[in-house]
Amino acid sequence: MDELLEEAIEDMKGSLRRADHSYYVSLKYSRTVDVIRNLLERYVTTLCYMMNALLEYKIFKGEIESVSTTLIERVGQVRELFPEEEDIVESLDFLLFLRKVLRAEHGKCEEFRRHVTMIVKVEGEEYHIDIDLLGEYYESIKSIINRAIRVVEELPDDDN
Repeated sequence: MDELLEEAIEDMKGSLRRADHSYYVSLKYSRTVDVIRNLLERYVTTLCYMMNALLEYKIFKGEIESVSTTLIERVGQVRELFPEEEDIVESLDFLLFLRKVLRAEHGKCEEFRRHVTMIVKVEGEEYHIDIDLLGEYYESIKSIINRAIRVVEELPDDDN
């Protein structure tokens, strides 16, 4: 396997491990909106590493020559190159949503308590991001990353 592809896979796995630690350790002990924002940033980074790994895979296979420079162009490339991977394509919309959340002004509720919540308005709609929702996001991202790893490493589908 190509060295750049292996590095991209390791970046993706490492980023997921850091997100895991942020969710299960940092958020448990801190319970602040800053930790929520940090975790959302880790989710974005992890999904970006996933895109990079998928695009490096296509370069390795000789299907494309280079990776686009901007995130939006890379999202378009992945959509175009992996239309059959519905979960991966849907995760790109989620990535763009998370970027909007991070760019929007946010409020806080119940900080330093179990129900710490980041309140943010994106495109006129208010979202309440709490620990439970972050857990759902984490499980979804973990599933997507595992799918991307199977695609890049050319492993058969997991029927479990």
